[in-house]
Amino acid sequence: MIYDVCIIGGGIIGASAANHLSAAGFSVFLAERGDFASGTTGRSSRLQHCGLTYFSPGRSILNFLLSPRMALEHFELARRAMRDRSRFIRETPERVRPVSFHIPLYRKDGIAPWKIKLACRLLEAMDSDGVPLDDQLLTPEEIATTPALQHLRDQDQLCGVLRFTEYQFDWPERICIDAILNAEKNGAVACNYTRVDKITRNQNDLWTVDVTDLRSVLPQQVTARTVLNAAGAWVDQLHPDGCGDIPKLNQGLKGSNIAVKLPPEFKDLAIETSLSDGNPFYLIPWGNIHYFGPSDEPHEPDAKGFRVDEKTKDKLLADFATVFPALPLTRQSIVYSWAGVRPRTAREGMPEGSEAVLLHDMNSKEAPGYYVYTGGIIMTHRHAGRDITRSIARYIQPSGSSKPLSRAPQKYSHDKDLGWIKTAGEKIAISQLRSHARDEKARHLDDLLFRRTRLGWSSNMARDVVRSVAEQIADIMDWTTSDIEAEIERYHTTITTNFGIKPHANA
Repeated sequence: MIYDVCIIGGGIIGASAANHLSAAGFSVFLAERGDFASGTTGRSSRLQHCGLTYFSPGRSILNFLLSPRMALEHFELARRAMRDRSRFIRETPERVRPVSFHIPLYRKDGIAPWKIKLACRLLEAMDSDGVPLDDQLLTPEEIATTPALQHLRDQDQLCGVLRFTEYQFDWPERICIDAILNAEKNGAVACNYTRVDKITRNQNDLWTVDVTDLRSVLPQQVTARTVLNAAGAWVDQLHPDGCGDIPKLNQGLKGSNIAVKLPPEFKDLAIETSLSDGNPFYLIPWGNIHYFGPSDEPHEPDAKGFRVDEKTKDKLLADFATVFPALPLTRQSIVYSWAGVRPRTAREGMPEGSEAVLLHDMNSKEAPGYYVYTGGIIMTHRHAGRDITRSIARYIQPSGSSKPLSRAPQKYSHDKDLGWIKTAGEKIAISQLRSHARDEKARHLDDLLFRRTRLGWSSNMARDVVRSVAEQIADIMDWTTSDIEAEIERYHTTITTNFGIKPHANA
């Protein structure tokens, strides 16, 4: 079979592209070397940002004047973020939840209340019929009656607090899986645990993509009219053989976060502010815990890029102490941590990369029909899917007819007689758990616990129920008793290595 499009990468951009392309009538083959959403998609801040961050202090008016290109890019990013925010909330309300965010305004920072209100009005003007920000400037009396805000630094310098509604994805990995499944319903072929080994242009002006099924270790050749490299932070490692000199397109930026348990007054409350160096600081609720960060640094997408090192943990704790000096945290306060390497568009003179989100057409590099997507983020992944589909449609016609585009979450029936799995405020019907194992290409326990369900993101990372989960799905996965033990051991090793959590401990 000759596919219209071969997509490399099963993260949120590849998944969105597959969903939009297949609905537009293109035949699609998608290859992901690990599990879907197992890379950067599963290590984000989980926020459907309104775009306010693009006007943050680190991007001052002076910086904008010195670089008009950056100013235009950031205004476009803010506009796109605000519009995609509204679309996602209205189209898929099941996968977001509102969070009450608070931005402290300090006199010495030079951000007067009227400036932040102006920024909010500008954002809403960019999306006049969109979901409102619900912004409100808290009075001194309201600040005084919000106990969590009493922990903020420099109370005597506070000239106000902006409260507004941000939305949190619930949760990115599941959104990616839903997009993959919706694409498959429209005929796409999506293969996880499938490594791309080589990309070549053949004599018929088609692309040949050599892949290996890592389950069977069997090679396979995929032939396609176009190739979309949506491998995120790994795009530069996967260019075709024999093409022109393709420059570095991606700059990885590692972001690290720490999860902790805070006093009851912080329940469901989030904080956004800037550190003394101008970098952002977020404190965000997640169930019965909060996570904070990020600590950013340029980094390659290797294993270390997806783990928080000891030095960074100390830095994050120190950052927290500058924002909340009356709330001392120690290493013992850490519930778990995570890191991920975000794909940023490489640009000369910018060691952390650019925030520009771009689709690169490699026709000028002797690679007609080869596209590379850089800077992709979950906030605007549906815009990415639409943009990619339009671009490919200008190059080739779809081989099939268009079909309805679905962005809906999957539906599951619950058999209450089978019971439930419960852990640290999270629960799932066993019947639904078995559906995930049977129908959604999970291979390992972490595939199931982090990406098909959110049990793994509970405060104890499902350590107390991992054996029950394994036993409930063993017949579907064709696991023997020794396989169950091996999978449980693998799961504990994974969360210990990647999230810094103590092995085999119960919360």
